[in-house]
Amino acid sequence: MKITNENLAMQLQAHNEKAMGFLINEYSLYLNSIIKKHLFTLPHLQEECLAETLVTIWNHIDAYEKSNDLENWIGAVARYCCLEFLREHQKEATIAWLIEKEIVEEREVLINSLEEEYQELFYRFYVGETLYKGSREYEKYSYHNMYELLNKIDTDICEYEKEPLTEEEEKQVAKRVQEAIRKRKGINWKKNFDNLFRFGECKQVVF
Repeated sequence: MKITNENLAMQLQAHNEKAMGFLINEYSLYLNSIIKKHLFTLPHLQEECLAETLVTIWNHIDAYEKSNDLENWIGAVARYCCLEFLREHQKEATIAWLIEKEIVEEREVLINSLEEEYQELFYRFYVGETLYKGSREYEKYSYHNMYELLNKIDTDICEYEKEPLTEEEEKQVAKRVQEAIRKRKGINWKKNFDNLFRFGECKQVVF
């Protein structure tokens, strides 16, 4: 089946390998622009964050709501991955105070983009709370984890300058995605994933 923007979400949910190739071809520029803006204090981790974002989209695509725009949701996933990277690596940086400031500001921007009824839920997921199926709390809310809630985040609240990947960055991202997804039991990625990107007039991910 030919992958298009119209069936991309459905094919990702079916764990069609070609859908990941299409996602990288069509959206890596968009995702990289978000990540470079929000991880400007940790430039050495931007490539890793991009790969992690792609894998997170793959792992949590079932949380995507059809009523939402897919680009908006994957953009929200990228922003949240950036926030998680900032939290995780804050102590490693020589400018920890600047990263702490970025964490607070980005968290508040995301929360303030939500309707008031969802803001408390964001905080709860942010600190690691889980809503267990069958519980009163689970029945109370329409969104049961952070990736479902990200459907309510509007990524148009910021404008992003286009930040294309270099050929070497693309190769490294492809390798990271390959290694991460191969760990998932039952996913049979083609052997030529090592040559995920073909460079030339048209850059295409080929499986």
